Amino acid sequence: MVAAVGALVVVGLVWITPRLQQSTGTLLVVASGRAAGELASSQLMIHRDGQWTAVGSISGPVPAAPLERQVLQSNVPPGEYDGIRVGTDTQAVTFVVAAGQVEPLLLGVDAGRLIPGAVYAGNDDVNLGLGELGGKFVAMPGFDLVDQAGNSFNQATTAGKDLVIAAFHTTCHETCPLYTAMFFQIAKSMPRNVILAEVTTDPAVDTPAALTGYSHTIGATWTFATGTPDQLMAFWKPFGVELASGDTHTSTLALVDSHGYVRLVYRGVPDVGHAIPPSLITGLSAGGLSELASGGDGWGAPDVLQALLTIAGPEQPATAGNGAAASFTLAATSGPKVSLQDLLGKPVVINFWASYCPPCRAEMPLLERQAGSQSGVHLALINEGDSPQTARSFLESAGVNATSLLDSDLSVGKAYRVSALPMTVFLHADGTIAAVHIGQLNEAVLAAELSTLVSQ
Repeated sequence: MVAAVGALVVVGLVWITPRLQQSTGTLLVVASGRAAGELASSQLMIHRDGQWTAVGSISGPVPAAPLERQVLQSNVPPGEYDGIRVGTDTQAVTFVVAAGQVEPLLLGVDAGRLIPGAVYAGNDDVNLGLGELGGKFVAMPGFDLVDQAGNSFNQATTAGKDLVIAAFHTTCHETCPLYTAMFFQIAKSMPRNVILAEVTTDPAVDTPAALTGYSHTIGATWTFATGTPDQLMAFWKPFGVELASGDTHTSTLALVDSHGYVRLVYRGVPDVGHAIPPSLITGLSAGGLSELASGGDGWGAPDVLQALLTIAGPEQPATAGNGAAASFTLAATSGPKVSLQDLLGKPVVINFWASYCPPCRAEMPLLERQAGSQSGVHLALINEGDSPQTARSFLESAGVNATSLLDSDLSVGKAYRVSALPMTVFLHADGTIAAVHIGQLNEAVLAAELSTLVSQ
């Protein structure tokens, strides 16, 4: 099994915050959308200390991101605010207005209303928001489930929170209890703005009442969600997860940021060490005990917690490489085998991907355009675990002409310590690792890494 996905793109917009000689701060409100539209005349209000304060009226055309239009500029008292209201739409968002400074606020608008979760405050988040609204990231499709108490679990109730969601069902006795054990570990140290949710793949058995009993038995306090078969099939479809019961399952964990965009998807068995409650150990089958003892696929709670600290911020730089890259020889989607040795002599860009990885689809045309077209660089796409036909179909649907190498047994991914997809490894011409980037690449980061490679 494989670990999979995630990433960030930052639009190069720089907000200038001049010092104003006054005791108030300035709230600069801009609007943008996934498509061009219109914002009906509405009153903008901001929330602080239990009170709503009217700031001004906003209206007019809303351009498609990454373009934006200023809809309001207003002087407001300094302080920390925790929400905004536009008409009847209310969003939780934290922003700080400082005396003599400008605080930018981006409103994501669709069909004249706020997009749930799409309010961005501060320079970095506004840049991130324009990238998200501009289609640089993959949005989580709409969903409408219920939790163990029968309360709604959807984009409206999760807006403004980062989500950690895992596929599971209560009759699984192998990988699912290990994911639950990892949730116990994450819950001890996770940031406050996070919702943990295990979402079933077996709606026939996992009713709200069954999920309530399960959570009480193991002592879990996070969300367990269910729905109709159609609702759950739609929820899991983007991640290649099918409905299943018993010990038949596709082990998957995904991180969705507070604005509703997929950031990372892990596949496979987590390493939970020895920190697993007795109530979960007793529910493991022989196969589950074997997976527990094996240490999983080399990723676990520390990796997820680190990802949670970074997914809502600006693009993270690639980490410096270390040592020689592992050699490999793999069959290509077009048939012939290719080895790492065949590629050396020039710098090499190795991109690990899979068909169930939404950000892989988003970044692959960029890789082909920038790295594949450079005569001084070899681009090696390595598919993690898909069948040859699935890999070929994915490339065709993504409009990518490059062939891909097939890491069918995941051995190359393990040798390169792939913990999330997409992951890109930059190699010097002699085969030593220059840098590693986990998550979706943006154009600026890729250009910088390529420039560094070809200049050395």
